[in-house]
Formats: sequence, C-alpha cells, structure tokens
Amino acid sequence: MKTKMVVVDTETGGLRADRHALLSIAAVDAESGEAFHALIRPSADWIVEAGALEVNGLTLDFLRDAGRAESVVMTDFQLWMDARRGAMVAGCNVAFDLGFLDAAAKRCGLKWQSGRSLDIRGAAWLAYETKGLELAIGKDGNPKLSLDSIAGALGLSRTSEKHNALEDALLTLACFRELLG
Repeated sequence: MKTKMVVVDTETGGLRADRHALLSIAAVDAESGEAFHALIRPSADWIVEAGALEVNGLTLDFLRDAGRAESVVMTDFQLWMDARRGAMVAGCNVAFDLGFLDAAAKRCGLKWQSGRSLDIRGAAWLAYETKGLELAIGKDGNPKLSLDSIAGALGLSRTSEKHNALEDALLTLACFRELLG
C-alpha cells in the first residue's frame, strides 16, 4: 500500500459515544502487523447495556479484573497512534469507533486527532458495483455491508460468534487486503 493504514475496532457498552462505555480498543498497523489491544476497567458512572455485553461476550467482572483505567489505555493508545502519525484510520463502520475514541479522549483530557478515515463498507460496495463481489442482499434490496457479510463474500470469517475488537480489526484488515489485492 502507498498509504499508511491503521485498522481500528472497539467494543462498547452501547451505541451512543456520549453516554455508553468504551470497553475495548484494538488497532492493527497494516504495514508492520503490529497490534494494540486493551480492555478498559469499568467506572461507576458508565452506562453498559446488557445487549451490548451479549454481542461482545464481555462481562463487567472480567473487565474489572483484566481491564485498565480508561485514561491509561487512552494515553497508551495515543502514544501508539502517534508512532503512526499520518496513517489513514480504517475500519468497519469506522465513524462509530472514532466517535467512541474521540469521546474517551475528551473525557481523559487528550488531544486525539483521528484525521483521515476509510470504511470497508464503501470499498465493499464499490467492489459489489464494479467487480461483481457477491454480497448478500438485505430485505431492502441493498447489499448487506456488515463485517460478517463482507468477510463471507470474500471467503473469510471470524472464529467466534462474539465480537472481539482485536479479531475484528484483523478480519477487517484481511478484507481490505482481499478487496485491494
């Protein structure tokens, strides 16, 4: 690739970055393969929806034991990203992940700058339209653009039914490589 790229994924306690917890961050440097992955210890003021935990398989007890403080994780993540300054940030529904990262950075008093981003859904849609990528079609008649749908169309899949930020970042990177290959 001509452009540096970092693929990110998050696991969260819900859908709204302004009110739900950030539970896990993962990122993979597309060039070196180096990965960042961290779990975040719960804070008393977090909102975590039970449905979100069902999707990612995390528990609050596990996060209390294995997680680190959000401020520590975000500082480490910012340092990791600073070493990749200028990289395109990519993901599946990357605006969602960046919204949570932006909100967490703000809570921690960090000057996080997400910069340029690229979403695998756009790349998959273009491949569907121009290269004949066979995506599943939804009830609305449009191609399904979830990570599972894109990966399946490319002959890839996750190893677990539960969402895991690191596995999903790696799967998204694999999808980008197949689409750009």
